[in-house]
Amino acid sequence: MLSTLNTIMDIRGVSGANRILYYFMRIPRLGSLMKDNVYSSRTLKKSFTAAALILRILYGFLTKFAYLGLIIYLPISLAGGNLTQPQQYNLYLHMLLLLSFGVSAVSNAVILEPKRDKYICVKLMRMPADKYMHAVMGLRVVSFFIYFVPAMMVFAGIYGAPLWHGLVLALLLTLWRTAAEAVHLRIFDRKEIVVIKQNMLVWSVVGVGYLLAFLPLYTGGVLQNMDEALLSLPAVLTALIAGVIGAVYLVKYPRYRSAVDAVTKIDEPLLDMGRMMKEANLKQVETKEQDFSAEQLRPEQFAGKSGYAYLNAIFFSRHRRFLVQPIQRRLMIISVLFAAGLLLQLAAPELSSRLVSYLVRALPVFVIVMNFTSIGELVCKAMFFNCDLSLLRYGFYRERSAILSNFRVRLIRISGLNLIPAAAVCVAVNLLIFLSGESWSAGDSLIYSATVLGLSLFFSVHHLFMYYIFQPYSTELNVKNPFFSIVNSIIMGVAVISMQFKGAPGQFAILVLLAAAVYMVTALFLVYKYSYKTFRVK
Repeated sequence: MLSTLNTIMDIRGVSGANRILYYFMRIPRLGSLMKDNVYSSRTLKKSFTAAALILRILYGFLTKFAYLGLIIYLPISLAGGNLTQPQQYNLYLHMLLLLSFGVSAVSNAVILEPKRDKYICVKLMRMPADKYMHAVMGLRVVSFFIYFVPAMMVFAGIYGAPLWHGLVLALLLTLWRTAAEAVHLRIFDRKEIVVIKQNMLVWSVVGVGYLLAFLPLYTGGVLQNMDEALLSLPAVLTALIAGVIGAVYLVKYPRYRSAVDAVTKIDEPLLDMGRMMKEANLKQVETKEQDFSAEQLRPEQFAGKSGYAYLNAIFFSRHRRFLVQPIQRRLMIISVLFAAGLLLQLAAPELSSRLVSYLVRALPVFVIVMNFTSIGELVCKAMFFNCDLSLLRYGFYRERSAILSNFRVRLIRISGLNLIPAAAVCVAVNLLIFLSGESWSAGDSLIYSATVLGLSLFFSVHHLFMYYIFQPYSTELNVKNPFFSIVNSIIMGVAVISMQFKGAPGQFAILVLLAAAVYMVTALFLVYKYSYKTFRVK
């Protein structure tokens, strides 16, 4: 087993070293100092292999801290700041139980995941499948525990709990996830089903799990004695017995070859992440034959239009699926949530009252909500792949007048479309609050509606501005411009920070609308000034 593990680690190390060399050679100026023959230098390759191993270990520790800190600790700090430390710790354990013990046990199993080194070792190098899987799962269990221990102990200490809580929680989670791996393998053995490939099931579990995990943060519910329940003797014995049985099953399992074959097919897209992302991106915006109806192809409907207004009218008519379907889905989600709110008012008035009280104060949350409500980014991808990618090869289409004419037409169309779900959000929120009996004046309604509609216009401008100034998409729809990602990250960071605003909704509305207005004016100025230089195929 040790020799097999050593071989696997050598393969992973060399693969990691090759990636480091590859990306280093793409750094401007510095990359030109390194020639292609470095790949054949054994001494240099060993150094980079050691560096890759160190980075892999650091990454393992950092991801655990990031997971517990960003996914669990940060939301509790933002939404539950008025709770006592023990109450926050109970919320932390509640979320940890649902997300790590529940959701991840279904969605994050590795026993049957397609993996490149699995394909290389078993398929290409003819390594016995059982030896490979024993070595990999042994490493997985040990590293999973080691990586989680420091993070668990640190966050237990932050909440004032004994450090041994973190150690025991890491052990329990390791045992439970070992048992979950065995369950995945058992299901495959009996039903020939790879659970992690059942997207509907996995995403349903993820959605329900995250909803239940975060629900107490927004309902104001206070959980009690989660530490006693999770660290009780019955819970520890359950995890211990399940983990031991799972480990024995993994060791004794006789059909690893068929399990490996099922997830290492040569056409398995997950073995080639680049190809998988390319196919997913293109499928997202590619046209279909049923998109072109006889009515959409009739030229009479475009009478009175000329130039680029005519061009964009044809585009939007023939690609209605990218416009209508996303809006319909958003309206459906808003309708379902509104209906659920009404039912909750009838079935559980007290819970509904707490939710409405939160909704009254939740205006900062809509900075993030309206970003996801906007269809601007999807429409920009569709415009690039189905229109601009071809036409940008011609000089007339890259002229300033052409670019600005297209920009104006598209901005009006995208803004109008984004205002539809924004208006639906305004109606749903105002009706829910009004029907609940909460104190809600016309001024409050105006503040809420103006902010939501203003954010809708902001993100319409933002997505189109990012497209014309940075033009981030390559011919495979991959994002190649780092500044595009940096600016988007800054916008999302500001949105997260704005959620901590504690002032009156009117103050927040004024700040948001002023900031959005300044940003939109600046964005429009930059587009009119520089887009003819930046809007290119890359």
